[in-house]
Amino acid sequence: MTDRYSHDDGDIDVLYISENIPGPSEQTLEYEELIQNFNSQLTHSCKCNDKCLSDSCECLRMSGGRNYTLLVQQKTNSEVFIINKNDYLNLSSYPIVECNELCQCANSCGNRLVQNGPISTLYVKSSQNKLIGLGLFSNTLIPKGSFVCEYAGEVLTKNQALFRHYCNEKHNKMNYIFCLNEHVAGKTVQTYIDPSSFGNIGRYINHSCDPNCEIVPVRVSSPIPKLAVFSLIDIEPDTEITYAYGSDDINNPVSDQKPRKPCLCNTTKCKGFLPYFPC
Repeated sequence: MTDRYSHDDGDIDVLYISENIPGPSEQTLEYEELIQNFNSQLTHSCKCNDKCLSDSCECLRMSGGRNYTLLVQQKTNSEVFIINKNDYLNLSSYPIVECNELCQCANSCGNRLVQNGPISTLYVKSSQNKLIGLGLFSNTLIPKGSFVCEYAGEVLTKNQALFRHYCNEKHNKMNYIFCLNEHVAGKTVQTYIDPSSFGNIGRYINHSCDPNCEIVPVRVSSPIPKLAVFSLIDIEPDTEITYAYGSDDINNPVSDQKPRKPCLCNTTKCKGFLPYFPC
C-alpha cells in the first residue's frame, strides 16, 4: 500500500509504504538474486494451536528460544511485548524469526510483533535542534525493549546503493540509505534499504551518538529481513526517538579522506561527525 505524503521540511515528497519494496530493475545477477529473495516465502512454519512455546514451535526453535516476552506495565496496567535478547546485535547467534502466514498459530501469537506494524502513538514534528529538521516522537512512554517501527523503503543492490550515495554527496542531499551487515557462516550478507522516495515513518528517526533505540533484523516470511527499531531504554513521552546511523573505524584512513557532515546530536558522547556510509 502506498500513499503520498509531504511535510514542511523542504522538498520532501515521499510515497508512503507500509513495508519494503524492491528497487529499480537492473540487468545484473545481484538484482536477479534480490528479486528471487524478495519474492521467496520462507518454507518453515509452525503447527501450534494458539500460543507458540519455544520447546514445540518451529519458528522459535530457529530463533534459539522466545523472541519476545510479555511485559505488564504497572502504571497503566497495559501489556506490551518486548525483545527477549539482551544486546541482541552483539551476543545473539540466532536470527529473530517470527511466525508467518503459513503458520497455524493465532494472529495474537506472541511471536507476531514486527509484522503488525508500528506503535500507534508515534508522531512527526520539528526536532528540538531546528538545524536537524523533523524528528520522530511518541506521546506515550515506550518501555525498554519495545518495537517502535520498521525502517522501510526500497531494497537496493549494492551497485544501486553506492550510486545513490554518490549522487547524494554530489548534490548535497540527505542520505537515508541504511546498510545492514549480517555475518552468517563466515560470510557477510548485506541488505540496503533506502526510504528517500518510498518510505515509512521510520525515515524521520534522527542519528544520535547516544541513541535510545537500535535496529534489529527480523525475518517474517522473506529471507530479506525487516529493519526493526527497538528501544534500548525507557523512552519518556515526547522524547525524540533516535538510533546510531553506523560506526566508523577511527583507524580507517579512507573515511578520514571523505567529506564528513557534522553531527548535531548534542549529547555528551557526540563524536563530532555523522558516520560515513559504511559499505
